[in-house]
Amino acid sequence: MLPTVSVFALTTHGLETVGAHEMGALPGVTVTQIAYRRISATCSAPLALLLGLRTVDDVFLDLATWTGLGRTRAALARLHAYGLHLDLSQALVAYARVRPLGVPPTFSVSASFVGRRNYSIPELKSTLATGIVRAYGWVHNNNDAAADLGIRLFIEHETAYVGVQLGKLPLHERSYRLAHRPGALKPSVAAALVAVAGIRAGMRVLDPCCGTGTIVIEAAHQGAVALGGDIDPEGIAAARMNAAHAGVNVTLRAMDARHLPLAAGAVDRAVSNLPWGRQVQVDATLATFYRQSLAELARVLTPDGTITVLTSAPDLVSLADWRCLERIDISLFGQRPTILVCAP
Repeated sequence: MLPTVSVFALTTHGLETVGAHEMGALPGVTVTQIAYRRISATCSAPLALLLGLRTVDDVFLDLATWTGLGRTRAALARLHAYGLHLDLSQALVAYARVRPLGVPPTFSVSASFVGRRNYSIPELKSTLATGIVRAYGWVHNNNDAAADLGIRLFIEHETAYVGVQLGKLPLHERSYRLAHRPGALKPSVAAALVAVAGIRAGMRVLDPCCGTGTIVIEAAHQGAVALGGDIDPEGIAAARMNAAHAGVNVTLRAMDARHLPLAAGAVDRAVSNLPWGRQVQVDATLATFYRQSLAELARVLTPDGTITVLTSAPDLVSLADWRCLERIDISLFGQRPTILVCAP
């Protein structure tokens, strides 16, 4: 019987509940707290199961919770003292069940905090790293990708949560993402859109503004029959490359979201990151593009179908005789876009 260990995941703000639902559905995982960008849980199952999470940005073995750090520079001295006594022995035992490590292991430190402070991220990273080197004699590496272990420091108000990255790379950095385009959606957010839309295996799913294909690839990963379209041929080419490396079956074709080449009732769900009018421009006013595109999506959906969109212009998402089932405001790349789920 495996020992029960504590873990936490970090996610996009606004999607904490979505990530918690995915984590809680795993066997042996019990969610214990949902907070700002953080989901805490216990796990009595093999830790490798957590590496399959798709709606969170990353997952960590919980090492410690430190209180009273504060916002002044005195917090750096406290952090150094904490680092000297950080217990990493359990992390090594747990990691032996996931992947091999060097002897001694190399490590990197990443950090973030909420609110203003009188110290910087580089100072936090250097201070904690110095304490770990002194206590364990491990080798510090500034390159996260090259290090054996990634130590994560997440400070919320006066409390610091310290973890060690479970995987070699962050979960949101999908290996299939070889082709990139402006406005491409973070895969963990795309997976969250798929989850919020209630997509199940066998459903026919359409993204008419698919760009590099992230949403349709994540939908196909859930067993959906996924169709992606885009008016930009370079976007379609990028999506084909990414889908091929993802190893999923996705149909991709050139199409204009305002004039879909599909019959009425052809799809069960429409999910899309609609243009925001910033990185991806449209050759019409944004209001006109939204009105025409949404009308087309409503036409090609089955009577019980839904439209799920991510947009920075939620007021433009309006269809006669349709209602909003769910609204989720998130924080993404310094913007505050909204997820809307609409149904007849």
